[in-house]
Amino acid sequence: MEIEAVFDRLMEAGVSVRLDSEGKLRIDKGAPEEVKQLVREHKQAIIDVKRAIAIMNNRGIRIIRLPLGHHAMAYPLGTDLEEIRWAMKVLGQESMPLVLNDEGLKWMTWNEWKLRPEVWARAKRQEPACEPKPEVQPKLKFGRKTA
Repeated sequence: MEIEAVFDRLMEAGVSVRLDSEGKLRIDKGAPEEVKQLVREHKQAIIDVKRAIAIMNNRGIRIIRLPLGHHAMAYPLGTDLEEIRWAMKVLGQESMPLVLNDEGLKWMTWNEWKLRPEVWARAKRQEPACEPKPEVQPKLKFGRKTA
């Protein structure tokens, strides 16, 4: 049985499993015996998935959309890449590319990024050789026409 089917079965039964502070797997009290047996059979796989989810959440890993429409896992500086790769493999995301998020934990929209002061300073340094003439807008007259 695949791990997704185990979690589906747990969800259907309304039973939750969690890792305690010592890393031991805990199951809700009052869970049916067949569900408890299912958890015992797949204990290591459930622990791995729970730990992988905790790694992704605690390390600030995010899924981002790339410009051409694909997705990638973005990680902040100073993150252990081997740990992330292990978590991605456990969660079935190993085919997704890893990219570096060098803005810390702040995510920026495209408009925020292009309006950063260093982008404008760089653009001013790279001014074109000849400046185009500004277009002159024709003046519009408002009011009544006199006859």
